[in-house]
Order: sequence, then C-alpha cells, then structure tokens
Amino acid sequence: MTRERWFAATVLAVLATAGLATATPAPVPAADPIVIPQPTQSAAPTPSADTVTPPDEGGPAEGLPEEVVAAAPVVPNVQLAGGIPVGRPFPEMADPLPRPRQGVAIIQALDKVTAVSIRFAVPVGQQRRWRGLVFRVRACETTATDEPMRDSVAYMEIYSQPRARDGAVDPRRVFQGWMFASSPALSGLEHPLYDAWVISCQAEAPSEA
Repeated sequence: MTRERWFAATVLAVLATAGLATATPAPVPAADPIVIPQPTQSAAPTPSADTVTPPDEGGPAEGLPEEVVAAAPVVPNVQLAGGIPVGRPFPEMADPLPRPRQGVAIIQALDKVTAVSIRFAVPVGQQRRWRGLVFRVRACETTATDEPMRDSVAYMEIYSQPRARDGAVDPRRVFQGWMFASSPALSGLEHPLYDAWVISCQAEAPSEA
C-alpha cells in the first residue's frame, strides 16, 4: 500500500468513526424507582388545650398504690370556651355592703376673683347660700367597709343666683350630680367666678369653734 492510499484510508476511518459517534446517542441513565408509601396506622390525636381529661375513675393507676389513688381528687371533664369553663357553676359572690348615709356634707368653696376660700356645712335636704351660689344637698354618703378606697360622695344641686338691688333674680342651675371628695376634677363645678367641691360627709355638723 502506497503512502497516498494509506493516508486516504486513515481519513476515511476517522470520518466514519466521527459519524458513528455523532449519530449514536449517549446512553440515558436509569431513573430512580418510585417508592409509594404504604398507609400506616394514624397516631393518637393530640389532646386539645381546651379539654381537661380526668383521670380514670375505675381501678388504681398503674404504678401507684391504691391509697394514693383513692386520696387523689377526681377532676371533672370541663370544656373551655375562650378560656371560660363551660358547665361549671361560678362561685356565688356576696352582695356589696350598703354605703352609710350621712346627714351633713362639708363643702369647700373658692372665689376665683378675690381668692377667698371658705369651708361650710350643708345638711342633707337643706340649702345654703354663699356669695352668688346656692348649694342644695340631696344625699351624702361614705364608702362601705368592703370597698378598697375610702371616699365621700355627695349628690348636690348648685344654682347661680346673684343678689339684685332692685328685685329677685331667678336662680340658674349650674351643677347637678355626684361630687367625689377623692377626685374633685372628676365631676366638678364649671363656673367663671367660683369653684366648689366636697370635702367629706359627716353624721352631724361640726361645731362653730
């Protein structure tokens, strides 16, 4: 074989090999087998936080002496709705004690113009004038012994009636309601010239001294 024929045969062999490699696809690897899980027995349901499960009432608990189980209290099955037990009666609450009613209200008044302040007593059911105001006390009571904070409250009506030189002036009611000695600003008198609030409630009016 001459050199030219050998070279031509080599080229043809290389081309044939390349053509076979291009035409022949690469082998595809086998896919992993599909494993289908078999159904198993479902686990026991988790008890809800809203359900209280009582202990078994029949027979002693496993691993505990009978006398211990007998002395343990039995917890009833109580369903909780929004954190509130359903089916269990609420404990009875005692009625609140009545507030003692007093006969006299002690009032503090202030003249905002002259800064004059005065403290006086007004019996329940009566009225008293101070400058241009007329105070009428309807009720005065103190807190009961079972209440956490001591206080005095009075139901009053306050009228504005300036003194007229040439005749009487019809009174104008400027306040009506309960006044609290511990919180004067909670329900106070709104007047441009005067201010007044309750100091205390007493059984009798204090002496003049």
